[in-house]
Amino acid sequence: MKKKVNFKGTEYIVELLKNGNIEIDGKVFSSTVSQKIENVYKVDVDGHPFTIEIAGDKILVDGEISSLSVRPHIEKKSITDNNHYKKEIKIQAPIPGKINKVLVKEGASVKKNQELIILEAMKMRNRIFSPFKGKVLRVFVKEDENVNQDQTLLELARK
Repeated sequence: MKKKVNFKGTEYIVELLKNGNIEIDGKVFSSTVSQKIENVYKVDVDGHPFTIEIAGDKILVDGEISSLSVRPHIEKKSITDNNHYKKEIKIQAPIPGKINKVLVKEGASVKKNQELIILEAMKMRNRIFSPFKGKVLRVFVKEDENVNQDQTLLELARK
């Protein structure tokens, strides 16, 4: 899964590939990671070695304190997506996570842009909204349930 990584004020789209390589902004690099001692990692990306140390809420890269944040990268869908014209749609999880709160019940009427579900991933709350005015036909998840990416959360009918 792709992540948005902000490192020293610059944002990158990063994905760890199954073969152990890393893709950064569409470019693939060979990489190795080894752990020498607790919270200290030796990393090599395309022949460029460095050390990462995690010390509480600080991250040191080669001994220098660095600012780093990581969050899910969610590709935006076009408004011309097939769901835009369907009378009934299934709302799916954009990323894997845990259902923090289900804000609607089956049979409830919803407004366009009404908050439906809060999905927690990597300690961040992702709010899921209704794409149109409609009615909740079915809720497939409950609070504290873990869900996979693209898992159906609920079904809506357009009014």
